[in-house]
Amino acid sequence: MICPHCGATLPDGSAACRSCGAKLETEEMVKTQIVVENLESAGKTSVIAENMDKTQLFSEGLESVAAFYGWLVIVEGPDQWKEFHLPDGMDQLLIGRGEASDLRLNDEELARIHASLRKKEDKFFLADLDTESGTRVNGNPVERVELHDGDLIQIGNTSIKFKLL
Repeated sequence: MICPHCGATLPDGSAACRSCGAKLETEEMVKTQIVVENLESAGKTSVIAENMDKTQLFSEGLESVAAFYGWLVIVEGPDQWKEFHLPDGMDQLLIGRGEASDLRLNDEELARIHASLRKKEDKFFLADLDTESGTRVNGNPVERVELHDGDLIQIGNTSIKFKLL
């Protein structure tokens, strides 16, 4: 490893240069991006640290919120602007109006368990659970489909934006 400030040769993994004292970026530091956002309206500060494709949220005294890969935002329907994080370790998320649903929506047009969102090998798949009104993604009827960042899911009177980090 070479110090970018003075050119001294250093052992791999050094945190600081022995010659000039400059702090050195390690590979792990390069992979982490930290964003600080002051939410004046809420009187809070949020810090978002993105590291190796996972996002960690901190707020109010920097307590940690579970890491997540993306989220769903209701953009139209009875629950408009409700958000749901897709947590690290999530295998399946059931969407519907019933109590057994993980993402429970107040839309009478939905089945009690309407759709399933599954994560498999860093890909997300949405499946309609044989409902009468069906499921659409970007306006197209689907039985099962791989979701991509920005896709619009339409179930009942609800439209959900899929956001992947």
